[in-house]
Amino acid sequence: MLIAPGSNFTRQSLELARLLGAGLIDVERKIFPDGEMYVRLKSLPGDGADTVIVANSMYPNQDSSLLETLLLLNAAQKNGAKSIILVTPYLAYMRQDKIFLHGEPVSAEVVLNILSHGINKGVVVDVHNPSLLEGKPWINMLVSDILVEGALKHVSKPVVIAPDKGALERAKYAAAKLGLDFDYLIKERDRVTGEVSIKPRSISVENRDVVIVDDIISTGGTLAEAARFLISQGARRVVVVATHGLLVGGALRKIRDAGISRVVLADTLGLIHEDPILEYVNIAPRLREAVEEVLSR
Repeated sequence: MLIAPGSNFTRQSLELARLLGAGLIDVERKIFPDGEMYVRLKSLPGDGADTVIVANSMYPNQDSSLLETLLLLNAAQKNGAKSIILVTPYLAYMRQDKIFLHGEPVSAEVVLNILSHGINKGVVVDVHNPSLLEGKPWINMLVSDILVEGALKHVSKPVVIAPDKGALERAKYAAAKLGLDFDYLIKERDRVTGEVSIKPRSISVENRDVVIVDDIISTGGTLAEAARFLISQGARRVVVVATHGLLVGGALRKIRDAGISRVVLADTLGLIHEDPILEYVNIAPRLREAVEEVLSR
């Protein structure tokens, strides 16, 4: 078993290889003078390998990361790999999972279709809309439980809250694993005044610490809004856990201004943001479990 690491997942691939007892393929990369990309699996055996794991994440530089992943997969296919597993913790373009406005593509469908070609199995971490994977050779791996577990040292008497119904399964999964209460926030708009109100579905947060669970922090607006509301309802402390911390567009400033005291992220991306409010959880052991599950089948 060999791992071909992408540019965005080199550090994590080293850890995954160690945990799996796998070899690491030396990948040569260069950009031609006209801007085109070149990759070569230099240390792939001449007769191929039984199993090659291509491991890459698609943030930052989503477009070039997608292309690099496709070239690595093709190189493994063309050079004798008998089985190919794609481990891509963060899949780009997954939030465009339906047509919102006339004339749009379903970008998530495009990316999944091209990545699914020629692989035996794909492993993704906390994809935005898991229903997109139905009928495709993919495993969606949740990590909200280990993220919430990492947040517990910062809270007492906690309740796990999803910022909307779409994130409920992540919150429910973590709460069930750890024996915690959970709920989600309901956003309602008055049809007459247009005023938007937020409320928990059933649980009071007064005098409790709250752990908000979500999949992606992009600009941080949704989480900031949820945190301000929860604090207004008497929450003592608000900690956020999220799988993919993109943190763009002044997200950290919004998070601080909203009163969030800590943010716990999974190391699914090709970068680590340096900030005292942030901490990262190593998900390589969970990736190993997913890969071993695939191999056992």
